[in-house]
Amino acid sequence: MASKLQTIIDYAQKLTVDLAEQRGVWQSYLLTAARVYKYPFPEQLLIYGQRPDAKACASFELWNERMGRWVNRGAKGIALIDDSGERPRLKYVFDVSDTHPGNYRSLTPRLWRMEPRYQDAAAEALGNAFGSPEGKALSFADHIIAVSRIAA
Repeated sequence: MASKLQTIIDYAQKLTVDLAEQRGVWQSYLLTAARVYKYPFPEQLLIYGQRPDAKACASFELWNERMGRWVNRGAKGIALIDDSGERPRLKYVFDVSDTHPGNYRSLTPRLWRMEPRYQDAAAEALGNAFGSPEGKALSFADHIIAVSRIAA
């Protein structure tokens, strides 16, 4: 019987293949990756595979000690591969939806969100930083794609 670690490694490999082969999977992954942007790709991939709706993930200790939030009883952690030691092992993170305020000093993460009222300013700032796309007026999404091409 395969260990949990080996099961997660195999799952990560399957997810990687799915990302490369299935267009819809890639787009869905990007939505999750945008919310958990502080994690490296392999961890974003595993978060996407186990909890595609995750908004803000952190370790049990970080939620309890720094954020003053308690992880809900029975919450299932998101398994990630920690290869920083001599040999790989599993570590677990929990989404903010798996927590609740622990005391009067508990913090709720402020989740970033692009609102329509900021789109013009964001498009202008990106254009100033990377160059503006030529041609007709673009939707915000098309503007982001055009600036990404310029930057690449």
